[in-house]
Amino acid sequence: MKRFLIGGLAAVAILLATLFISTTITSSLKATGVAEVEQAALRAARQYEQLSRLEGIDFARLASHYASRSAIATISDELDETARRKAAFTQSEFINGQQENEGRRLDIVAILDAQGKIIARNLNAEAMKGDDLAAKYPSVKVALKGEAIKDVWNFSGRTTQVAVAPIRKGETVVGALLMGYVIGFKGMREMRDLLGAEVGLFHENKVQTSSFTNDSQQENGNKTSALSQAVFGEGSLAAAATSSGKATEIRHLTLDGEEYAAVALPIPGNSSEKGAGVVVLASLATAGGLASGVGAKIWMLGVIAILIVLVVSVLVAKRFITPIDKMELGVADIINGNIDYMFEPVGYDLDGLSNGLNVMLARLLGREEPNEEEADEEDTNKWKAEKMVIDTGDGTPAGANPAALAQESEAAYYPRLFNEYLNAMRASGARADGVAVQMFTAKLRLVEGGLRRKWNCRMVRFQLVNQGGQPVFQAVKIA
Repeated sequence: MKRFLIGGLAAVAILLATLFISTTITSSLKATGVAEVEQAALRAARQYEQLSRLEGIDFARLASHYASRSAIATISDELDETARRKAAFTQSEFINGQQENEGRRLDIVAILDAQGKIIARNLNAEAMKGDDLAAKYPSVKVALKGEAIKDVWNFSGRTTQVAVAPIRKGETVVGALLMGYVIGFKGMREMRDLLGAEVGLFHENKVQTSSFTNDSQQENGNKTSALSQAVFGEGSLAAAATSSGKATEIRHLTLDGEEYAAVALPIPGNSSEKGAGVVVLASLATAGGLASGVGAKIWMLGVIAILIVLVVSVLVAKRFITPIDKMELGVADIINGNIDYMFEPVGYDLDGLSNGLNVMLARLLGREEPNEEEADEEDTNKWKAEKMVIDTGDGTPAGANPAALAQESEAAYYPRLFNEYLNAMRASGARADGVAVQMFTAKLRLVEGGLRRKWNCRMVRFQLVNQGGQPVFQAVKIA
């Protein structure tokens, strides 16, 4: 019976612990869960702000890149209006096509004249011809003064993220390039997947779209409408964010009977439209669900745990009694003079002990030690990102073509370099298994970012060369 004493004592301990937990934890569990959800909402809001700012900078830079093309700068040279419109339409379609090939769908690409009027746009050269965008959107005037910017517009009744960049001919601004895409449900859903929290876009006194989905994986219009009422209701969360220009404190909102921790913040980096923003929401259902009925669940788990302990104590006692008895017999056999005795495996739990006794005996008696199972050795030759050899140098390696590298899109650049590296690895006889394109790309991006800041240049890219039979990445500085 003594063998079951520990199990009985454990059952009593679990009973006392269950009583203690059920009376002390319930009250604090909900508060802790709510605090965690609120912190998750705040983290998601900060992450959105960073992502949105970076995306805006990248979008404005992209518009500047296209606006600097000579084919666009010479559009203003066309004296004939029809020829000028045709040239503008051709360039707009070219930009739109390039972006589609790179996975970005643009809803508008337009060439504006020096007064901010549309010469032509993509899709239809006659559509919006002559529309004075400078009169409608202050950000166009900013671009015509020589600054590339990004903004949010209500464009044709839809909330649109735009980038406007000046078109220069020499030192003179002769027009502007407009690029834009609608911020819709798809974008909100992708942002939700990145942040791990629901997101709603508000603009012009209503929530335009959100990441809430219904059973058909389409936008949940009811929740979007409820969110709009909550955000623009009493003590407007949206107004607090846009008027202060920063994220609000946490507030609790109830949408269709479900409570959320919400943070509103303006979309960062807008040129003139300061009334656009997002609300980030984390559901409090998890926190409330954990606390709801926790006392009864703890008691139920406590009872189950007691039963399990009692059953396991019986099974464990039986499981160890026979193997230990066998080992005791073996020890007695050795004491009695059988020095050739070998302890046989007596069960998974005591295999290590029986093997250790055999080794001990072998060393004491000077006989050959028994063979052990060989553990799987770690494959130290498996590829890791740290095995990539990078030569930063001064950014001007021999044979480099900075102009060609600068013109190559990221969508083509990284896959090309990745394939070259794989081929070089295989050609050198090195193992190429385990090479991951995500780790490969992340490694190069990290080094590029550091060198770009160090050299204060526009871009850094790499060329792959063979040095001593080993593939080496050489950094190329692009001013």
